[in-house]
Amino acid sequence: MRLIVLLFLLPCLALGAAKPSVDAETALRTEHFDFRFQAADAQAVREIARFAEGFLALVRRDFFDPKFDYPIKVVVLPTREAFHAYLKDRLKIADPPAFGIYLKELRAFVTFTSSGLGTFAHEIMHPLVERNLPKRPAWADEAVPSFFEKFLGYWKGDTLVLRFGYQNPWRIQALGDQIDQLDLRAIVQRKANEYGRNMNSDLRMVSVFLWRNGKLNRFLDLVRRGDRAGYDSYLEAAFERPLIDIEPAWRSYLRETKANRAEIYRVPLSTVFKDKAEYEAYVTQQRLEVQY
Repeated sequence: MRLIVLLFLLPCLALGAAKPSVDAETALRTEHFDFRFQAADAQAVREIARFAEGFLALVRRDFFDPKFDYPIKVVVLPTREAFHAYLKDRLKIADPPAFGIYLKELRAFVTFTSSGLGTFAHEIMHPLVERNLPKRPAWADEAVPSFFEKFLGYWKGDTLVLRFGYQNPWRIQALGDQIDQLDLRAIVQRKANEYGRNMNSDLRMVSVFLWRNGKLNRFLDLVRRGDRAGYDSYLEAAFERPLIDIEPAWRSYLRETKANRAEIYRVPLSTVFKDKAEYEAYVTQQRLEVQY
């Protein structure tokens, strides 16, 4: 029934919910995206569209070649309240997520204007992970997209430059005082649809752990090729060590993260500055050179 409703709703990705209504739907099509939004949000969506194309080029340049049946469709509601109403009233999703949702049946995601560039990066990664990493372990479904949600960067002409590896403050808060007790083996053996109360923030801890150890790109390449290199898991193959030998580094990483929570809570929203000079001035002023 849900698929039938979605197919009826979104041949044109109509915006809005019964309450509140949306006066007019506006479209913005780029090479790889099809945005639908309220006319009043046109300027904000143009900036988001520029980011989306730049982000896709960055993924291709720095991570993997993102094959997909483009365009990716994007519904951008004007507010969080309109987003939640749309999901509840139009898509019959009783418990909407906080920031965005990907609907793979429609090759579309839904969010709202002020959800932040990190949300757009996260949601863009969902269809790319779905298509390009078909042999991924279940925990990677959220661990990989969530890695890309936190960054600072700048425009170099029309090229997007992003710095990754920051922890996400609200996710660290969600994990609470038990953050240093996270069980790596339990996380990487998680099955599909086994969701925790921390909204899968523990999964992002693993992807950042891979990045901090210089192993994320190797992990993505191994998953893309379906090659565990003789190990029981892609994580072990990325580190070229069995899990028992990875555990000490994992424990150290968790302790460091817990000890630096005050600094992590200072990490700002994902932001792209107009140029390198503005970016460097900001990170120096905010003392953000060190990634926690």
